[in-house]
Order: sequence, then C-alpha cells, then structure tokens
Amino acid sequence: MSTAPPASPSPTGTSTSRPIPTTTSGGDVIQVPRLVIAEIPVDIPGYSRDDWKHWVDVDRDCQDTRAEVLIQESTTVPAFNTDRNCRVIGGSWDGPYTGQTFTEASDVDIDHLVPLKNAHVSGAWQWDEARKEDYANSIATDFHLIAVDKSSNRAKGAKGPEEWQPPDETYRCQYAQDWIAVKDAWGLTATVNEWEALQGMLGQCSGAVKLMDGAGTIALLPTEQPVPAPTGVPSPTAPTGPLLITEIMADPAAVRDTAGEWFEVYNADAELAVNLENWTIRRANGDEHRILSRVVVLPEGYVVLARNGDESANGGITAVYEYQGINLTNDEDSIELVDSSGQLVDRVAYNADLVFPGASTSLEPTALNADANDNPDNWCRASSAMDNGDFGTPGEENDPC
Repeated sequence: MSTAPPASPSPTGTSTSRPIPTTTSGGDVIQVPRLVIAEIPVDIPGYSRDDWKHWVDVDRDCQDTRAEVLIQESTTVPAFNTDRNCRVIGGSWDGPYTGQTFTEASDVDIDHLVPLKNAHVSGAWQWDEARKEDYANSIATDFHLIAVDKSSNRAKGAKGPEEWQPPDETYRCQYAQDWIAVKDAWGLTATVNEWEALQGMLGQCSGAVKLMDGAGTIALLPTEQPVPAPTGVPSPTAPTGPLLITEIMADPAAVRDTAGEWFEVYNADAELAVNLENWTIRRANGDEHRILSRVVVLPEGYVVLARNGDESANGGITAVYEYQGINLTNDEDSIELVDSSGQLVDRVAYNADLVFPGASTSLEPTALNADANDNPDNWCRASSAMDNGDFGTPGEENDPC
C-alpha cells in the first residue's frame, strides 16, 4: 500500500461534492472502502504540528487555505475585512458537528476531518514535507477541511471516532463515510478500535452500507422505518437467521431476578451486521418489548440485552440494551426475536430442566445455527465463573457443553 494517493490533491478554489470516487452511492446502498487495519507502531517519530505547514496561500491570490474554506462553505456571500477580499470576517456557516449556524468567522475553526496527528500515526509519519503540506491544505474535496464550531473542534482535538463523535447524531453516518474516504484517498490505516467505532457509526445510516474491498463485503442492514409492533400476529413456523439467542440467564443468584436477568444474541453471519432498532423481544405468554434505539450486532459478534442495564445493580453485566416488561420464568418459557416486519428471526424455548440457579443456560459453541439451537441437547449449564459468583459468558464465546 502506498502512503499517499498517486497524485497530490491540490488546494484549488473548487471542491469535489460527495460522493467522491472512493465513496459511491448506488440506489439505497452506500459503498465505502474497507480500510487497512494496523495498530500504531511504537517506534515511529514523534508528531510535531510544525511539520505540517498549513493555511498557506497556494495560488497567491491573498486568500490562504482557511479563507478558501470559509468562502466555499458559506451559504451567503462572505464579507471581507478590506476590499482586497483577503480575510473573511462574516458569512453563514452551518457547523455539521452541532447543527448550529454561525455568522462571524471568528466563531468558526477549520477542522481537518482526520486530524493531523491521527494522520501522522496512521502512516503519514513516512511522508515528506511537501506531502504533509498538501494534506494540511487540501480542498480537493468538500469534507477534508470543514468549518466547525470552536467548542467541538477543541473537544475533538486529535481524537479518532473511537474517542470522539459529533454531538449531532444525525451527522455521524456522513462523518464516518467522510473519515473513511479521507483515509482511503491518502493511504492511511485504521486501528481495530477505530474501525469498530466507524462500523457502529455506519450502522446509523438511513440506507444500507457496504464496505468494499477485494476480499469481500460487509453489509450493514438499513435502519428500518417504524412499523406497528407485531402484537397478536402469529409467528411463522420456522425462524429465519442470521441472529441466534445463545445464552439465557433466567435465575441469577448474585442479585434478584428482577435485576439480573439477561440474554445474549449472536450474529452468525460473517459479513452482515444487523441493527435491532424496531425489533421486538417476545415471551411465551405474549409479553413484548420493542427495541427503540440502535443496537448493532457486528458480524460474528455477541450482544447482551438485560432487564437492568445498571452494572452496579445487575451483577456487573455489561449490556448494550435494557429492556422492560419481559420477566423470564424459572420453569417453562421462551424468548423470541421478531424483526420490524413481524418476521420471527429466532425462538428458544426451555423448561425447568434447563434453568440453573446462579448459572446461565448456554448454547454449545459448535451449534451456532438456527436448527442446532432448537435442540435442547445443545444447551447446558455455563461453567465459567463470573466476578459476581454466578456462572456465564455474557458477550463472549460460550463454554463447551
């Protein structure tokens, strides 16, 4: 992999609107490149902002890069401090991080979407002085440099998406796309934590997102529009994947049942991440809870949904979602996962023989498919001790039966 694009993006007075060639849209599907994953080397040279000459006047028209960006992004004709039109002092800028509008240039910072220090540790430490200057001043796209409010820019600093995300949640999908596009265009890598955070942000997009490379595709299901909850609708006779219920804590001993019940969901698909927003959890007696926030289950990943999400009260269980109105019995019961269209995705029924006081009911880890998890012989008592004294493996691969 090269450390920079074949040709340097140059800071001209025009920019490329979304999508750029590395981020393409087709129908309801957004395609973005999969970044190379690499941890930060320990022996790279230290970062110095002085190595990145920025806010230069490349075309020698008296407008430096900051002024060029302010001019491009102002939704009104900008005002200048003199009739030479060199320094911008007024205009109208819609800060994407917060959705606020600003009219004074002094209230606006120009942010490198991928910060200079982040670029440095992601491979740019190898660049020469000219390449760093190109990166620091590039306006070849309309999102490499963006006008933002000072407060958000200070809060973001050099942080990646694993540490900071825009306060305006409606912008996070676009932020992730643009972050990936910048890194891909300049040959920069991403860490594991950074990439996981980006996948979570892409899971908030309103349409389907595909991450493309030569090895395959990761597809994120689109966020589905709210539909009436499937109350009273009979379930189909056969569940459909790819999600499986893989572990159930119906009778905790460390804390009361009302605080410590939980169950685990596994995504058996190697490429498809699933957003559970607008799905329904249903019990055998018809009790239901509709999931009203984003819960993204990554490919071959586990999530825990709990009756109480407070770790100080639920026995130290880390849950991604707290449900209400679902109380698991300690004898005969079932849990169903129903998608927003009313389609049954998975159902696990159990009886008193498969309820273990102080231990979860755990699916054999070699039985991760819809048929195998219907077989009671593939379920057993968890054997791994948790910190609270109960037994289970919430959010992790199960113990062998």
